[in-house]
Amino acid sequence: MISNEKIIYDALIQSYPNSIESITDLSYNSSNKKKFIESTETGFNFDDVINIHPSCSSKEKTPDALFFYQDTLYFIEFKEGQVDKAEIRAKIHEAVLTLYQFCCNNGLLSRHDFIDLNIRYALIYREKRSNIQNSSRIPFEHINNKYGLKNMEGFAVKKTKLYYDPKEILKLLNKVTNGAVSYIDYYENNGCVQRVN
Repeated sequence: MISNEKIIYDALIQSYPNSIESITDLSYNSSNKKKFIESTETGFNFDDVINIHPSCSSKEKTPDALFFYQDTLYFIEFKEGQVDKAEIRAKIHEAVLTLYQFCCNNGLLSRHDFIDLNIRYALIYREKRSNIQNSSRIPFEHINNKYGLKNMEGFAVKKTKLYYDPKEILKLLNKVTNGAVSYIDYYENNGCVQRVN
């Protein structure tokens, strides 16, 4: 039996066939014209999805990418430097609302079935300072608490996690692409590139 998560992901691809993009493009910081993660493997550009509810007059804030793996939808946001807690939280809520409206408009799921979806959210974070070299550079609890991701679990999404270590980022991308991503080129803020495999 096909999962509801798979039904939604396939319907998004059918509705937005030009939204499959490389991870390089999905993670690109267009404001500062900086690469973040280089990989030719692909994901779905969720920024292309419009909330079609009649009272929604503007583009909602949404995470950069959506991946499907083992009956789970993974929203992924790529961020650098100063990150606004309200913006991160808004992106989670507005992504789920946009996805819900998409399901309603296309007759995909009932409200009850939508609430039971397995949706996860990952924030992939690159620190602005580039002179810090190891994964213990940022106290994880400090950042996780700063954005209040954990208290969103169980309501808008089932699980949340923050990634900032290049090896952990690779593990996540390997997982959500079903093993397709075997290495990444990770761009430090100063432009130095680290091959991670």
